[in-house]
Amino acid sequence: MHEPYRRRLPHIMPPGETLFITFRLHGTLPYALLEGLQLEHEAFLARQIVRTPHESVVAIKQQWEARYFLAIDTSLDADKIGSQWLSDETVAGIVKEAIHYRDNRQYIVHAYTIMPNHVHLLVTNTSEHKPFQQVLGSLKANSAKRVNEYMDQPNQPFWQAESYDHIVRNAKSFERIINYILNNPVKAELAENWEDWPHTYLKYK
Repeated sequence: MHEPYRRRLPHIMPPGETLFITFRLHGTLPYALLEGLQLEHEAFLARQIVRTPHESVVAIKQQWEARYFLAIDTSLDADKIGSQWLSDETVAGIVKEAIHYRDNRQYIVHAYTIMPNHVHLLVTNTSEHKPFQQVLGSLKANSAKRVNEYMDQPNQPFWQAESYDHIVRNAKSFERIINYILNNPVKAELAENWEDWPHTYLKYK
C-alpha cells in the first residue's frame, strides 16, 4: 500500500485508474505508533535500496508498504477505546450517501465497508476535471459537515486529513482487495459473515 497522503507531496492519480482507498476518523491511532511505523518504514527502505539491484527496488517497496498498511489497519480494528462514531447507524448512513452521491459522476464504486473508525473504498476514478484527492476531500468534507450537524458539534474535526491509497493494477489484485474489504468486519469480529455487516456494499453479487 502507498504511504498516507502528504499535503506537501500529493499523489498523482490520472482518470481511469482503480483505487483502493482507506480513510479514518480524526484522532484514531496514537501518534507514537504512526511515527514509529513511518521511521521503521523509511529505515528499512534505505537499507534495502542501497544493497538491492534496481529491478528489485519496486518489489521491496510494495512488500513493505503492504506490511505498513496491514499494521495500521490491524491497529484500527483492535482499537475499542478511540473514536467509534461510524458505529452510529445515522452517521454510517450519511457516509454511505456521500459515497453513492458521487457514484457514476466522479468515480465508479465497486465495493466498500464502513467500520466503526475507518472506511475501505474501492473505486475507479472517472473524474477528468479534478484530481482524485479533491474528489475524496469533497466527500470527506461534505459527510463531516452533515455528521457534525447531526451530532450538534459544529466545526469539529471528523476525518483524519491523511488517507491511504493503492493503485489496483490487475484483476488478481482487484479480486484480492474485494475479498479484503468484504472480510474486514469478519476479521474484526463484528460479524460472522460479510453479508451480515450492514455497512458493506458490493456492486457485483
